[in-house]
Order: sequence, then structure tokens, then C-alpha cells
Amino acid sequence: MRVMLYIVVLIQFGAICVGGFRYRSLPQPLRLLEYLLVFAFIMTIIEWILASQSINTLWAAHISTIVEFVIVLIIFSFWMRHDLSRLVLFGCLIGFIIFWIISKLLFEPFSQFDGWTAAVSKIIQITFSSILFVEVIKDSDIDWTKDPRFWVAAGIIIYSAGSLFLFALFNKMLLISPDRLKFVWSLNWIFSIISNLLFARAFLCKK
Repeated sequence: MRVMLYIVVLIQFGAICVGGFRYRSLPQPLRLLEYLLVFAFIMTIIEWILASQSINTLWAAHISTIVEFVIVLIIFSFWMRHDLSRLVLFGCLIGFIIFWIISKLLFEPFSQFDGWTAAVSKIIQITFSSILFVEVIKDSDIDWTKDPRFWVAAGIIIYSAGSLFLFALFNKMLLISPDRLKFVWSLNWIFSIISNLLFARAFLCKK
């Protein structure tokens, strides 16, 4: 399992390097994506170090959930063409922030995994990613394989959909044996690898 973690970190760093190399030519949404990848990489390293010292890292998931959600929806706000879609998007953004704060105060403290808030975050991201994905595919004036929106939406859909049930059921999975838990959680690493490769491809688009 440690080898898989090394691969995840390497792919994350590689995607960051691709984005950094092309940073000056990147539009604002992709620059935000670059910031998100840097944040995710830093959090992975922090969790890795703390876990090696047997220090609880569940709090990190709470922080990652809200930061990821806010940045992803801001990225989508640049690409949504219809005013209604942007209005709904910002409504979801504000509503989720309120929901996240309430969850920390009432039923999902930092001492346990943020299964509910993470699951809601993934569902909303899947929804807007799918809307964006369809918009790109329907646009006959462009080659969608050269459009960064296609690759970003695909990456978010794959990671969010793939990890949705892992996040939602994580607190219950803590009841199974540690070895089995590590094996199940390795699926999340696979989804992370795929999504980061797709994000790196988005950085290489000229549009």
C-alpha cells in the first residue's frame, strides 16, 4: 500500500509541475485548479507525516472538503454560460458553507471523518461537472478533446463519483480490520491518480 501512496504523491506532484510550467499562459480557472492541486499535495504530505507519528489526521479531511468545494465551484462559475446556472451554483456554494459550519457544531466534529459533508460535496460537484461536460460535448464549434473544460469535468466526475461511497461510509468502515480498510481506501488513491492525470492534460490544452 505504501507503494501506491508514493505513486499518488508522484502523480500529484507531476500534475502540479505541468500546471506550473504553463502557469503564465493558463486562464484564471486553470490557475485556480493549480492552486487546488498544490493545496491537496500539501495536505497529503501533512497527513502522511502526522500518520507516521500516529497522530490523528481526521481534521485534515474537514479542511480539505471545504477548500476543495469552494475552489471547484468558483472554477465552474467561470465556465457556466447561463445566468441561471451561475445563480444556482452560487446558491449551492453559500448553502454548503453554512451546512459545513453547522455540521462541525452539531453532528460531525473534527474528531471524526466528515462523511456526510464530503458526500454532499461530491454529489454537488458531480452535478455541476456533468452539466459542464454535456455543454462541452454539445458545442459543435470546438474539438472537445482540446478543451480544458472537458478534462477538468471528467477528472472531477471520476474522482467524486468513484470516492463518493468511500467518503460516505468511511466512519462505518473504521469497524473493519485495518488491513481491509487500507485495501478499500486504496480505491480512493486510484481515483486520485486518474483525476490528476486528467487535470495535467487540461493544463496542456492551448485554449
